[in-house]
Amino acid sequence: MRRIKLRHIFVHKCDWCNREIILNGQNSDPYVVNAERKYFCIEQTPGKPAKRDCMQDYLNYNKRVGDDKISRQKKQKEKEKKIAAIPRVMAKAKTYQNHHQR
Repeated sequence: MRRIKLRHIFVHKCDWCNREIILNGQNSDPYVVNAERKYFCIEQTPGKPAKRDCMQDYLNYNKRVGDDKISRQKKQKEKEKKIAAIPRVMAKAKTYQNHHQR
């Protein structure tokens, strides 16, 4: 009798939506792996936009969060510059007033 060879099916969870992805076999799901070795599921028919693209959602979310952090840092620096400029402005105003009072 011939022995049936068992094949292992590898399953991984999508790092964005936690959906199970079958990585190999006949019923494998389409997936994408990024440089950080994170797995993302994608549902797309050729020639049409993706119905579900978890990697794009992940990148958009990180970009938006990063932009928020950068904009907050810029606003904080502008506030610090304004606060630091107040003593100089006050000193100039006093000298201006003293000069014009004479």
